Amino acid sequence: MASVFCCMAIIFLAVSSFSFNGCNADAALIETAVDLHGLALVSISVTAIQIQDTLDEIPRILQDLKDPLAQTRLRECQTDYNEALGNFQSAF
Repeated sequence: MASVFCCMAIIFLAVSSFSFNGCNADAALIETAVDLHGLALVSISVTAIQIQDTLDEIPRILQDLKDPLAQTRLRECQTDYNEALGNFQSAF
């Protein structure tokens, strides 16, 4: 299994449009988080959305990759991200 940091580095470099500006869209959610529990739920939700956005980009990136080793590593990252998404979704 590829390290999470390796996966994140590969994906951040490959997906130039990825940004954390998506948090601005959730400003209303953050305002409703009146306690730590609410803030934790909002954080989990935003992270799950970002993981899903990243997963949606991986097939396009894989299609453009020519290096078999890079493809293998990105597929391992995809597996890790799928597992992480399941973990975040089950946190609710």
